[in-house]
Amino acid sequence: MLQSRTPRTNNESIRWWRTWATRHRVAAAILAGVVATHVATIFGYWFPGVGLTRLDWNTANGSVYVPSAAPLAKFVTGGVFHYLDGILFAVVYACALHPVLPWRNSMVGNLTKGLAFGTLLAVISVAFMTPRVYGPARGVDPGFLSLELGGTYILTVFVWHWVYGLHLSLIYNPLPATEGPAELSEHTAPPADDGRDDSSVLAKNH
Repeated sequence: MLQSRTPRTNNESIRWWRTWATRHRVAAAILAGVVATHVATIFGYWFPGVGLTRLDWNTANGSVYVPSAAPLAKFVTGGVFHYLDGILFAVVYACALHPVLPWRNSMVGNLTKGLAFGTLLAVISVAFMTPRVYGPARGVDPGFLSLELGGTYILTVFVWHWVYGLHLSLIYNPLPATEGPAELSEHTAPPADDGRDDSSVLAKNH
C-alpha cells in the first residue's frame, strides 16, 4: 500500500512546492539564487575532472574588487560579491524575464526558461565580462568573445551558466498563470497520510 501511494505523494509534494513558489516569487527566487550559485560554483572547481577549464569566480571577482589584497582576501571578498550577483540575477530573472519568456510555466517550460537565461548570461560573460572586466583585472587580454582563451574555456563558461540556469529553474518553478487562486489554494500543503484505513470511520458516518 505504501509503495502505491509514493508516486502520488511525491507529485503532491512537488505541486505544493510549485504552489509556494508561485505565491512567494521573490522569496523563491532568492532561495533559487543561493542554491544555483552554490551548485554552479562547486561545479566550477570540478570541471578539470571532465576536461573543462577550472572556473574560480570567487577569486576572479576578488581581483576586480580588491586587486591588491592577499589571495585569501580576494577569494572571500570576491565570493561575497559573486554570491550576491547570483542572487540578484535570480531575482531579476523571476521578476522581469521569466514572465515574458514564451514558454509555458510547465516543468519543461520552466527548465527551458532557466537554460535560456543561463545562455544569455554566458554570452554576456564571454562577450563582455571576461574581455573587459576579469581579463584586464588579471593582466590578460582574452580577445574578442574571449577567443584568445580557447574554445574549451568558452564551452566551460556556457556549461557553468547552464548548471546555474538549470538549478535556478528547478527551485524557481512556478505554476502556469492560467491557474487561479482558488485552484492554488487546494494545494497549499501536502495532505497528511499516516497510512491508516479510514473506511471504518466513513462507515460510522453513514
